[in-house]
Amino acid sequence: MATGMTSDFREMFHRGQLTIGISELSKMTGVSPRQLRYWQKKGYIIPKNEDEPGRARIYTMKMVIKAAAMSNLLQTGYTLKAAAAQVDERMRPAQTMYHVLFDRYQGFEVAEDGQLLVDLGTFDPDPTQELFAKLVDERPKFILKPKE
Repeated sequence: MATGMTSDFREMFHRGQLTIGISELSKMTGVSPRQLRYWQKKGYIIPKNEDEPGRARIYTMKMVIKAAAMSNLLQTGYTLKAAAAQVDERMRPAQTMYHVLFDRYQGFEVAEDGQLLVDLGTFDPDPTQELFAKLVDERPKFILKPKE
């Protein structure tokens, strides 16, 4: 199993290591830094370092996506409150998938036939088994293997 790359991959995406400052967020979304600070004050966007007052704000990719989507909805006539609620609702399925994938992802291994097996960790109903996923004809198939 490739573990060094696994931990780097999980840390980078799962722990919000990809971040940008407020001026970059403003450039990416077309929303002024002043407006972004107002959105923050209202609780619609949250900087990663919100518990460090006086420090420059930094935002995760999740907040970048949220701010960009809110900006687009505002341009179509939504109020700020409605835009934030709509974006939260639209992001729910993606957030669920994100947690399912990153919380379960343990790494990968290459099977004897050369296929890539994604290690999804212990199979909850039977802790003596591990759950793996592979692609067969570009569709996911799941495999249970005894824990080693």
